Amino acid sequence: MSPSHQWYGILPGWVPFYALILVAVALFARRAAFLVRLMLIGKPAARWDHVSARLLSVLVNVLGQARLLRGDFWPGLMHATIFWGFCILTLGTIEFFGTGVTEAFYLPLLSNTPAYLILQDAFSLGVIAAIAYAMFRRLVTKPRRLTLSIEGLFILLMILGLMVTDLAADASRIVLAPAPSDHWQFAGRALASVLAGLPRGAVEALFQVAWWSHAVLLLGFLVYLPYSKHLHVMAAPFNVFFGPQTPKGRFPTADLENAESFGVGTIAEFTWKDLFDLYNCTECGRCTSGCPANISGKELDPKWLILNLREHLQEGGQGLISKAGNGGNETAHEVPMVGGAIKDNVLWACTTCRWCVDACPVFIEHVPKIVDMRRWLVLTESRFPAELQPTFRNLETNGNPFQLSWQTRTDWAKDLGVKVMSDVNEAEYLYWVGCYGSFDERNKKVARAFVKLLQSAGVDFAILGNEEKCTGEPARRLGHEYLYQTLAQGNIETLKRYRFQTIVTACPHCFNTIRNEYPDFDGRFKVIHHSELLDELVASGRLRVTRNRSERITYHDACNLGRYNDVYEEPRRVLASTSRGALLEMSLNRKKGFCCGGGGGRAWMEENEGRRVSQVRVEQAMEVKPDILASACPFCLTMFEDGVKSKEVADKIKTRDIAEVLAESLE
Repeated sequence: MSPSHQWYGILPGWVPFYALILVAVALFARRAAFLVRLMLIGKPAARWDHVSARLLSVLVNVLGQARLLRGDFWPGLMHATIFWGFCILTLGTIEFFGTGVTEAFYLPLLSNTPAYLILQDAFSLGVIAAIAYAMFRRLVTKPRRLTLSIEGLFILLMILGLMVTDLAADASRIVLAPAPSDHWQFAGRALASVLAGLPRGAVEALFQVAWWSHAVLLLGFLVYLPYSKHLHVMAAPFNVFFGPQTPKGRFPTADLENAESFGVGTIAEFTWKDLFDLYNCTECGRCTSGCPANISGKELDPKWLILNLREHLQEGGQGLISKAGNGGNETAHEVPMVGGAIKDNVLWACTTCRWCVDACPVFIEHVPKIVDMRRWLVLTESRFPAELQPTFRNLETNGNPFQLSWQTRTDWAKDLGVKVMSDVNEAEYLYWVGCYGSFDERNKKVARAFVKLLQSAGVDFAILGNEEKCTGEPARRLGHEYLYQTLAQGNIETLKRYRFQTIVTACPHCFNTIRNEYPDFDGRFKVIHHSELLDELVASGRLRVTRNRSERITYHDACNLGRYNDVYEEPRRVLASTSRGALLEMSLNRKKGFCCGGGGGRAWMEENEGRRVSQVRVEQAMEVKPDILASACPFCLTMFEDGVKSKEVADKIKTRDIAEVLAESLE
């Protein structure tokens, strides 16, 4: 609504307008101050590092709406249009209030300029169209991930009202006090041509109604904002700024020596950033839309996890603030957070695949919260599924999650002539075999195939042998942080005794843990996944491969390899080097890949709720009719072995690691 000296005289009286502004700002400030105080009951979290990278993230993901557009495009474009419209129309709002201070108010380089006026009208119409699409989705198509709510519809109607009243006031003003710049306001001018035939008194009345309606809606929205789910409109830019700058695969490390309690069992034990996350949920359901636990029928719903935590936080309200101010951190709730607001089985259903975190447009961190609550269940309450007891015991006594002696760790390689570090002390590559490659009968074949490839390429490598222990990754994801740290520190001490240039492993879980989490314990090593090394060996000609396979091959992206570490193309190139045909892609691939169901320690737990995640993924593979379902992770391979058997397609679909496919294709 651009100011013009010619129409200043027709504006309403400013005294009631000033009063309206003061009341609205006071109510908004009161609520905002409460929310800030409530957030600050959380524990400290350092989120001021890497300022330039944080600002770039805001530029790309807030102003550019990159995550929204990367997901479902049309809903993303709808939301982006509303957001960009708000950005443009906020400038109009500044003008709207500025004219109340002085007739001469204007925005430098913007007011009355053609580009600015065109953008204002274009986005007014664009936002109206976007709201119509949003209403259609909520009332007609009803996507599974959206929850139909009166509040959501009310907010859409408020935004629609702002756009309509703005255009109506502009059109009335053009009729009553035309200005040269009106030529550029195409929407306002078109509506003004409709109003031109009305009596002047009627147009003046319309202007008054539209102007005051716009003012009341605008200030009402300001007051309502911090009470509604649209609080994210103001909070999201800050949440994106404070997003993690650590590697995606690094989970927060607990200080077990100085901690008074372990994990997070009450809302006040989260960090302030965890609590700020709760203010930001847009209820869009993108986190739920690709969650393997939810899709397979488990109770876990990442959206409702955050919403239930938010409700739990706000129910405590002033009581939490008072207790925090008195030095206490206990909650003011009768219902416990873990086991009450958040049920145990919700936490244990998570595969830590990170879909929810990557899909969230406002950078909410779901998975670390789940792991923190698991830590509380395991270390403080000793409350966890019974099947995990032998897993924890085996990790502690055998250094592996299986009930097998650590002294048999090298039995798989006895006839292969593989060097052991304790004998040679030095090698170019240290092959980290992992527990599955060492003990699981199916994955021993993968380890042997990989050794065959390394030997064929003349690679200088050795293994730790019986000195290798589990990296501790399953223990950490399951919440047993103490056991993880014990295993990690022991492995780091072992690794530091030997000389090597690079660690290579076929297990993405080991790869991610050594690469991203061991540095927290001064374990800094160069680590690559076996797909990266195999890709390099094929490309350099050190591995000569016959490209004569005719089978139809599809590839599954392991979460710890792809989503956590962005390794997508190397395994595909390895498979492509063996086949005459093109690689088949499942509908969910790369960054949108679907979990196998074995992550987050789920490989050692029963699926008593819903369907098996591995069956869902095998069904997705069956859609492209492959002969080979290839993967690059022992967890995935194990889950798919079970999946194809349970779907009774084991005679049609072979499950293979990429190393096996490549080894079968050597000249």
